[in-house]
Amino acid sequence: MSSSRDKILSNLRSARRPFDDAPPIPKTYLPVTLQEDVSPDALLERFTRELIALKGDVFPVEGDSAACDQVMRLLQTHNTTRILAWDFAYIPVDGLESAIRESGIEIVQPNTHTHPERDALLVESAGAQVSITGADAAAATTGTLIFTTAPGKGRIPTVLAPVHIAVINQSQLLPRIESWIALQRQNGLQAFTQSANFCFVTGPSRTGDIEMELILGVHGPGKVQVVVKR
Repeated sequence: MSSSRDKILSNLRSARRPFDDAPPIPKTYLPVTLQEDVSPDALLERFTRELIALKGDVFPVEGDSAACDQVMRLLQTHNTTRILAWDFAYIPVDGLESAIRESGIEIVQPNTHTHPERDALLVESAGAQVSITGADAAAATTGTLIFTTAPGKGRIPTVLAPVHIAVINQSQLLPRIESWIALQRQNGLQAFTQSANFCFVTGPSRTGDIEMELILGVHGPGKVQVVVKR
């Protein structure tokens, strides 16, 4: 005697495929956003324009020393006494960690998987005024930062502090999000299979649910600042 499950599966197998007349999947797709000039300077110009339109800030600098100085100026502007940070191996600025420590700013590198007191760590993290991270890449046509998680580069610093400072190399700028996804396909989709989380962050957190008024910083950082090292 056939079970109800067997009957359902039999009906599904014998049913006519609903989309037999559908066109084949295209080998290539038209880009959603356009950027004809993909030179490094053009990508930086487009990324800057898009992020500023989203109420973010971009600071192009030349080399490690200038990048370090720019980050320290931003920290001073925000009256920073405590930061959340990735492992500085993932933040492409030589000397930044020592400069921050020498300034007397406390560095918290939250890792909820290994910390014995997870709740205490979250309370400590909540007291940080600024977070500092790197990024996996950035998409120029939308002003988007791309992050994947791994040991030393968790998600908390990208979402918890009121101000998020991301430091990237200009070489990490890609034309669009699809460009990054195409690179992941070439690399066997490791970013998707080996990371617990990946996300696209486009400007400060925002919502329009409160009386239809745009509010920044409700669900994450209200200020996003990107230092681009050439």
